Amino acid sequence: MDLLHPIPAPEPLSPEVIRALAAIRRRPALEASGTWRAVAAEVTARTQALSYGRPGTPAPVPPRSFLRVASWNVQRGIRLDGILAILRTHPVLADLDVLLLNEVDLGMARSGNRDVAAAIGEALGFSWVFGNSYVCLDHGDARDRQDGAQGTNTHAMHGNAILSRWPLVRAENVPVHVTKDKFHSSEKRLGAKRALWAEVDTPVGRLAVGSAHLDSVASSGQRGAQLGDLLTAMDATRPLPALVGGDFNTHTYDVRSLPRLVRNLFLKAIRGAFPHTIHHYMHPWDLYERPVFQTLEAAGFLWQPFNDLSRGTMRYEVGQFDSESSLREQMPGVAVDLLRWKLKPWNGVVPMRMDWLAGRGARALSDGDLVDADGRTSRSPTTAPRPRWEGAKLSDHDPIVVDVVPVPA
Repeated sequence: MDLLHPIPAPEPLSPEVIRALAAIRRRPALEASGTWRAVAAEVTARTQALSYGRPGTPAPVPPRSFLRVASWNVQRGIRLDGILAILRTHPVLADLDVLLLNEVDLGMARSGNRDVAAAIGEALGFSWVFGNSYVCLDHGDARDRQDGAQGTNTHAMHGNAILSRWPLVRAENVPVHVTKDKFHSSEKRLGAKRALWAEVDTPVGRLAVGSAHLDSVASSGQRGAQLGDLLTAMDATRPLPALVGGDFNTHTYDVRSLPRLVRNLFLKAIRGAFPHTIHHYMHPWDLYERPVFQTLEAAGFLWQPFNDLSRGTMRYEVGQFDSESSLREQMPGVAVDLLRWKLKPWNGVVPMRMDWLAGRGARALSDGDLVDADGRTSRSPTTAPRPRWEGAKLSDHDPIVVDVVPVPA
């Protein structure tokens, strides 16, 4: 879709419709209901919706010899004020050209019913495009309920976003491989995972950028298939240089079914138990998440030079509700208790490499490779660990950043 004019988000469904859909327990009953037959087209349109906006006061457009791109899963944008503060003040994040976001709310009570992408775009002076995936029928998952999410959702939408200092030319909200029906998940939703890409007109040439949040409740093969759907859609942008990033959920577990998870745990146990498992949290490309990285490589994307492989992008922390709540949805409580005991040698904190950037037709820079006319100096790929504002953790994921230049074809 060409982005010639702002595209507003669709009007919210009525609270009565949302409540009626949420009260239905199973998919067959949903599809048999008169309520669904009456609103199915409206709901489906919203799960595929794309909105686009430009800031009232655009950011400065300094001379650029390279581009700084970040990717961040902002955990719904619940702590939006702190996220905005970090994006304005962090020594690396405060000078971005493009920002890829996952877990972005639009009209969810847990994040103040704000349009998170638009709020960040207006604050930074960036244009933004938001690609929706879901119409949410409740307040969220166990973490959201722990945070006390209450009130009525308005737009009840959740997806990915791309923001840019430079003009956004076109964009597509891409359907990807479906893994699990989220109508039956702990966070009841209608719709399915989608990924987003946009074309950006920058001072160093046009660039295609993609934002993907791959499914955690899936296998690595399914995550690879989801990523492949985005990269196939982005092939239409060739021969433009391209970057893709996001929360790829490379946690090394096969969670498509309980038998698959048991098999995964058994293989890890016989291959070296906890030291083996923890090694692969930071090296998921070695074995358990190969399909994701093979998908990138088959599409011509390099990933090693675009990431700081020495750091995780999130942590499993024993006793922390954020860490343990999602695990308890997949495993019995006794397994979580066993994990607590087994992780004592690591002080209960284990880093995981879950978020990634990759490039095709672009080169990742290192410290001091290039200097812009205004003095901005290139940095090696980096992770901004544990961003906090006024003592509060802003997200369960860390932002990742890379400086790039296009490589002539």
